[in-house]
Amino acid sequence: MHMKPRDAVFLLFALAALAAQREPRTVPPDYEKKMAAIKNFEAGVVPLFVVGDLNEDGAVDDADLALLRQYLDKKNSATAATGITCLGAADLNRNGRVDARDLEILSDILRHGRVNAPALSHGTPLGCDYRNFILAAGPEATAGGAVPIHFLDAGITPRNSSALISSGEATVSPIADGFLIRVARSARPGSTVTVSLTLTGGRKYLYTFAVIPTPGQTP
Repeated sequence: MHMKPRDAVFLLFALAALAAQREPRTVPPDYEKKMAAIKNFEAGVVPLFVVGDLNEDGAVDDADLALLRQYLDKKNSATAATGITCLGAADLNRNGRVDARDLEILSDILRHGRVNAPALSHGTPLGCDYRNFILAAGPEATAGGAVPIHFLDAGITPRNSSALISSGEATVSPIADGFLIRVARSARPGSTVTVSLTLTGGRKYLYTFAVIPTPGQTP
């Protein structure tokens, strides 16, 4: 059975939620409120997590590197025992598993200190508690389509934040609670668009999504 890209994203999110429920956890008071808000967004919009932020403290730093090294040394999938709350964030090369290659990548990234503008990602079969998430977005778009990026924190607005197209054929415009990224009709299927986000407090992130073929179009 062929699965549509959007259905695949929902499946990954569901698997992540189930994985997160295997261990006792505490979540912020606004967690359920944010999840409820996402249900009212456009179809396909999912929460984003910070790649490399294993403990979901909002930073990618040596603490995350230590957690990843401990996890691999123990070869222990019980993430609660290591302090990891988002194992999906440890999959640096996005191949669906956490191994020595991910440790090598994170070590190289942190060689010059903590990451100033970490990457954002969505959907992982490895599990994520989403304890500290403030953004939700669409995972992909066709040429001529659009990807919304929504803020999940009332203190973040388009007025005190910014979004710029770092690469790819697209434009950006503000919406009530975030930004709308419109993909150019000339964008090639298989290409990507990267958005540079600067939020309140100087927090910076990069979000990359794929341009997919329109139904019936050859990739």
